[in-house]
Amino acid sequence: MSNRVVSYGVRFFLCSLILAGAERTAAQEFSKVGTSGFVFLEIPVSARFAALGETGITMPDAHAEGLFVNPALTALGEKPFSVSLSHANWYVETRHQAVGLTWRIPVVGSIGLHAIYFDFGTMEKTVNPAADQTGSYISLGTYSAAAYALGVSFARQLTDRFAFGASLKYVRETIDTYHAGNAVTDIGFIYLTGYKSLRIGTFLQNFGLEAKYAQEKFKMPQQLKMGLSAEVWGDLAAPHYLSLLLEAVQPNDADGRIHLGAEGLLYNTLYVRSGYKTGYGHEDLCAGIGLKVDSSIGRLRCDFAYMKHKTLDSTLRYSLAMEF
Repeated sequence: MSNRVVSYGVRFFLCSLILAGAERTAAQEFSKVGTSGFVFLEIPVSARFAALGETGITMPDAHAEGLFVNPALTALGEKPFSVSLSHANWYVETRHQAVGLTWRIPVVGSIGLHAIYFDFGTMEKTVNPAADQTGSYISLGTYSAAAYALGVSFARQLTDRFAFGASLKYVRETIDTYHAGNAVTDIGFIYLTGYKSLRIGTFLQNFGLEAKYAQEKFKMPQQLKMGLSAEVWGDLAAPHYLSLLLEAVQPNDADGRIHLGAEGLLYNTLYVRSGYKTGYGHEDLCAGIGLKVDSSIGRLRCDFAYMKHKTLDSTLRYSLAMEF
């Protein structure tokens, strides 16, 4: 059973590499930018993993944050419950918030619930003036726009080295009186290779059929991520460690990208993180810090992330994560 599961995992990883290569070849033939909808699903949720350059699909201590990074990660851990809360003031006065909860059931696996909400804010509604009206436009008041995703996940650790997970999400966007909705799926796995602390993983995010908004059809913002990580100093259970992460990302609406991340823990209390993203026109550097507090109730972690943007305002994200 163990060898068979590992074999399936490696095959899935290799197939993912082939698919990514095919997507990249197709990308050279025509531009895919702006061809998908529900792009709020591409925004990083966790401050920890945003600071790591949006890497993290192979970090086994993600807990509830794994719902947004790779659902397979929620099958790992020691505590039965974990929760994650996140908030960010995003570009041009928009807001992005998320909450996730997981419950690890012995023998069965891990069940998770999560929600993402993106507030576009309130805008003025205008129309062109008629021939007998003055002014460059006529104001009709204001309207609002928002988007959200509601998801449920299941993950299971099949062996001491291999775990898989999947999420089903309902997504919806509303602009004034118009709206669009759809269902998408996330599928991922993580494999602990057994060679020192090396881990590999694959994550297929936002896989689904086309949706329709008004009279226009558009595809989901699908992404295929493949990555690896390892500790180059200490280990995740030690009071001091340093992890390095590398991930390749192939979106269906842009060219391929490479994400790099590094996380260090000092004195079992202070996290220092940094990341770098290539393949983006206006984004590259990320950084952040975190604070870990152990108590009789459980373990609490507070995280802060800074994401640089060359033309828009840089963004700050805050997260709270707890396992108990």
